[in-house]
Amino acid sequence: MRVPPSKCGALPRGAPVVGIMNRKMVSLRKAALPVLGGLFVFVLLMLVYQLSTHFGLAGWPLIWDDFVGAVLVAVLLYLYERRRDRYLAERLHTIALMNHHVRNALQAIKYARYSKDDVRVIEQAVARIEWALREILPANLPHTNKKVAAD
Repeated sequence: MRVPPSKCGALPRGAPVVGIMNRKMVSLRKAALPVLGGLFVFVLLMLVYQLSTHFGLAGWPLIWDDFVGAVLVAVLLYLYERRRDRYLAERLHTIALMNHHVRNALQAIKYARYSKDDVRVIEQAVARIEWALREILPANLPHTNKKVAAD
């Protein structure tokens, strides 16, 4: 008995792949981490400022120093988020490539029984899956051990 995709949690063909959160929420999250990190550092540096004034240091230069430190942390967190997004995009691209090659090979296997050269079609499909596992997957994984990939 075939289970329809809507019953097994799969997306229907052509459906846009959008996570649980919509794009506005994702953008808000991306902006919130650097801003909150900068705010946290600003508050921390303000406490250091209070200690500095307690010990005799004073003036606006100390506040500007705190502000510059907070901006620096916000920029570092933003750069971290960009790097993380690129990494996730590369991983999703690898998954899409693997999905494409494996699905095409499985489709060939599925319809091989209608071909005169069914054994050859199945062997080619298996070879395509092996090629995808050997060439696409290890090339796109960051920490692939070549000894493990060869097995």
